[in-house]
Amino acid sequence: MARILRVLCESVQKNSSELLNNVEILADYDLVFAKAKLARQLDATEPIISKYTNLHAARHPLINPKIVVPIDIEIGNGFTILLVTGPNTGGKTVSMKTLGILSIMAQCGLYIPAAYGSEIAIYTNIFADIGDEQSIEQSLSTFSAHMTKIVDILKKVQPTDLVLIDEIGAGTDPDEGAALAMAILGRLLKIKCATIATTHYSELKTFAYSTAGIENACVEFNADTLLPTYKLLIGIPGASNAFAISKRLGLHMSLIRKAKKFLKQDHANFEQVLTELETKRAIYEKRNEEIQKSQAAIAKKEKEISALKEEIAKSKNDILKKAKEKAAEMVKETRKESEEIISALKEQFDDSGVKKRQQTIQNARDKIRNAEMATAENIVANDSIGKRINQKNLQIGDTIYIKPLDQKATVLSIEKGGNELLVSAGALKMTVKTADCRFVSHNAEEIQTAPIVNENRGTTGILRRVSTVSREIDIRGMMVDEAEQVCAKFIDDAQLAGLKQVLIIHGKGTGALRQGVHEFLKHYHSVEKFTLADIDEGGAGATLVILR
Repeated sequence: MARILRVLCESVQKNSSELLNNVEILADYDLVFAKAKLARQLDATEPIISKYTNLHAARHPLINPKIVVPIDIEIGNGFTILLVTGPNTGGKTVSMKTLGILSIMAQCGLYIPAAYGSEIAIYTNIFADIGDEQSIEQSLSTFSAHMTKIVDILKKVQPTDLVLIDEIGAGTDPDEGAALAMAILGRLLKIKCATIATTHYSELKTFAYSTAGIENACVEFNADTLLPTYKLLIGIPGASNAFAISKRLGLHMSLIRKAKKFLKQDHANFEQVLTELETKRAIYEKRNEEIQKSQAAIAKKEKEISALKEEIAKSKNDILKKAKEKAAEMVKETRKESEEIISALKEQFDDSGVKKRQQTIQNARDKIRNAEMATAENIVANDSIGKRINQKNLQIGDTIYIKPLDQKATVLSIEKGGNELLVSAGALKMTVKTADCRFVSHNAEEIQTAPIVNENRGTTGILRRVSTVSREIDIRGMMVDEAEQVCAKFIDDAQLAGLKQVLIIHGKGTGALRQGVHEFLKHYHSVEKFTLADIDEGGAGATLVILR
């Protein structure tokens, strides 16, 4: 047995270094997993290491998560000392301990039980004077025990340290204790170390309010229920509420009333002001929360309305697109049918029915032209809604489209260098921004000289020809039937453009084309009279037509 044990020990000794190294590695892994397990149990987050401490929804890790009240703690940014006041059992000491424990956890590489984004500073040392350490053996009273520890802290503390002092200056005469507390806080303020101290002294509340670098804070107390809420409020001092707490604990009201008579009037007034201030703050916070909820609801409704507008606009555009496509198809079909009718008419009538034939053909052409005009105007108007306004070309009397109002209007005047427009929409006059409008059409008086043109649509050719028609047309080399169609369209365009005379160049040749054209002109409704042109315009090779 001894031999087996010796052999095993020798084997272990040979691999001792590897085994020790494995033990260290396993210990590191065990520590990492233990940290992760603790973080999960505490619902902790990774803190941001900063120059200042700013904890959000921090929780004491040793209090039951179901009942712990999260608090916000801030120190180091703008002030180095936080003076916490408020009633007993209100959570002052717990708030101070929460900061101390979370600081140690962060410096040990642990996640902390606080909201995501919380910042925490690294402190070289953390000094604490918390609790009653009186000792009969060492002949130390409560005051002596506190003061002994504070003296030791003042000897060692540095600017990079954290100091936690509970009930500073307590355990002796209130006036002398308050004076000593102010002197100690002044010393810590000069050192510029981060400090949290709790107190009940009203003098210290005033001292903190009037001294730069020290900030008041309090633990909230509900005056209606006479119970603390355990919330830490930074920026305002708190009342001690000793009378309210004594009443809740069962002290007779006669004793409480008698105690109030002994209280100095200025102290009583100060406590009353703090109580009223805390009550009003609670009311304002509640109203602010309601306002935020209302704003969130309004923002949600606005988002829904915006989405609905976009959906309506999309549906509107789809409907217009389909309508335009359908209108264009109808015009195309109408033109096709009309041309078939014209071809059939040409075949049915002989030379003796020329007048009747020409009138029937002209009526068919008029129907085609009217359909094209109506569809073209509709398409141009709808397309123009999407075009930006050219301020140089915009004139009084033009029709525009106001996008925010989804309304057409007429321009009454152009103001502020073209950036704003005075318009009328029905009986309503208003001023709108030019950037919020789109061009629709020029006024009726300028349609002939400045027509709306869409170069990409064949259906608007009639409108475009109004401004581009020539005074003469050359039909030499055409057959009589083809020449009649060309001349009819040319004469109609010229009449729309306001021309009174046009020249048809047909050449001399055998005279058959000239005779056919003259026969056509005799019966065409737009022709008042015609004659051969002057020598300088072609003589017998051209015909001058006077339009109605």
